[in-house]
Amino acid sequence: MKLFFFLGFGLTALLGASTVLYAQDGVSQGIDIASERERIKTERSLMEAEYSQSLRACYQQLHVNNCKDEAFKIRLQKTNTLRAQERVLNDQERKQRSAAALQSIEDKNSLENQTEGAERRARSSQQHLDKLESHLLKNQERLDKEAREAENLEKNAQREKELSERQRAHKDKVEAARLEREKYLQKLEAAQEHREQVERNRVQRGLPGAAPLPAVPSDKP
Repeated sequence: MKLFFFLGFGLTALLGASTVLYAQDGVSQGIDIASERERIKTERSLMEAEYSQSLRACYQQLHVNNCKDEAFKIRLQKTNTLRAQERVLNDQERKQRSAAALQSIEDKNSLENQTEGAERRARSSQQHLDKLESHLLKNQERLDKEAREAENLEKNAQREKELSERQRAHKDKVEAARLEREKYLQKLEAAQEHREQVERNRVQRGLPGAAPLPAVPSDKP
């Protein structure tokens, strides 16, 4: 009888400690479900073995039925404890499966999005290539024409350059003539002013007047 109670107390303490660990650590904090199920299986086998051993010991006691009832109560308590742990594991397993399913859906959606994105980029790239090809075909005739006219364009450019140089030289000559005429007019005006001053001086002195200077040319050509 002492052996029976000792074994019952030891297994009850072990199961109780496991339940406390579940409550404290939290099953969602990375528990290895497979290992926990194996542990529960081992504890259940040990419990059944101890229950059988307790029943055999009860037949050696005076109050057999009371002993058997006590053994059954201990077995029921241990069974309930193990079942409670299994329920926690089952809940965690469902959460893990749900998380895995959700992750699978997200991965699938991500892959589909990536595939759709790649297809869109491929279509866009093909459309761009088609436009380029069409553009090249449309411009081929123009490019051929420009190639044939390149030599004439070069000649025209040379003629335009020569004409521009002649025009620039003519403008330089016109500008130089204009500056020279301005200098000449300035000299005539200065001479006229000097003569007028001299004439005024002669008149004041009672001397005859000097011959007039040539007329200042008009600005009109």
